[in-house]
Amino acid sequence: MSGQPIERIVARVLESPLDECVPMSFSQLKVRRTFLVEVHAGGEVGIGESWINYPDWAAGERLATLLEGVAPIVLGRDALDPGTLLDTLVAALGGVGRQWGAHGPIWQAISGVDIALWDLRGRLSGTSTARTLGQVRDSVPAYASGIGPTKVHELTERALELGLTAIKTKIGFGRETDRATIAAVRETAPGVRVFADANQAWTLDEAIGNAEWLREEGVEWLEEPVSGDAPHDLAALHEKTGMPLASGENVYGLENLVRLADTEGVVQAQPDVAKSGGLTVLSRLAEQLDGTGCALSPHWYSGAIGLRASITLATTVAHAGWIELDVRANPLRDDLVTDGFPLRGGNVLAPTAIGLVGDLDTDAVNRFQVHSDERRSA
Repeated sequence: MSGQPIERIVARVLESPLDECVPMSFSQLKVRRTFLVEVHAGGEVGIGESWINYPDWAAGERLATLLEGVAPIVLGRDALDPGTLLDTLVAALGGVGRQWGAHGPIWQAISGVDIALWDLRGRLSGTSTARTLGQVRDSVPAYASGIGPTKVHELTERALELGLTAIKTKIGFGRETDRATIAAVRETAPGVRVFADANQAWTLDEAIGNAEWLREEGVEWLEEPVSGDAPHDLAALHEKTGMPLASGENVYGLENLVRLADTEGVVQAQPDVAKSGGLTVLSRLAEQLDGTGCALSPHWYSGAIGLRASITLATTVAHAGWIELDVRANPLRDDLVTDGFPLRGGNVLAPTAIGLVGDLDTDAVNRFQVHSDERRSA
């Protein structure tokens, strides 16, 4: 295919209310939100997703960053070369992020565009993005997430109904509550594999103390245990306790992700496809995992497009580990794509739709959309 200039960028903010807030160690999730990025070129539309779970005002910031900062650089450039476009965006906006003290919002906006470009490439070539990237497997093992500190029995039963054999618990709410969460999972599903995610709730000393009892409880790996998520703290924690560790959802750019994967004790690299650099950066990371002892297990806790991208990534790289499936209700994941996320034997199957997404349910998009805006090439 010859080059296809990008003609139009559209941003859509979708919201769905929650019956009750979802507690995290650092905050609460009060409403489900997703930020869709459309890239128009060559008579097709690629769809990406940018992460906006936090803060509550993230959608407003993302609209400004995408449409005022990213779009003027993207419009008119070749839609068929995501890698070059990502490098161009990082070179143009990385310094802005440093001065702003906001690497995250810059990377998150760029990630949404990158995902959309890979979807667009598949659509223009008439094949799935997995095949475009080089699919090496038909499925990836999945674990249930979102379990704890509330509805532990109910959500564990939901995981079992889905055929999942591993569960990641949310901890960092105090030792009594955390122990109760682990105990409830064990009571409901005695044979299930258990992981734990503290969302950076602890100091290094607190993490050392908690890792010791978590290991005794058979927790196989501990995610984001330390405030700041610094590689030297993670290495120190592993040295003191022997606990296998996971991290990466709040790490931006290839250099920092490679440093994380090289950290002693980190066995699961968990970059977020809608935060850390899209499919381009995560695919580049996968190429550098040989000899690290670290698997690539993409973080995901948002909508349908990013989950599709995460599954696609994991089916195209050699060092894939796990896919994260939040088992709490999420219409912005479950209602937007027409053929869902099929499971077989605890594994999530590779998407077969054209591009990443196939057909979005336009009625669902219209039902949940609360804002849209766009920029066009001159």
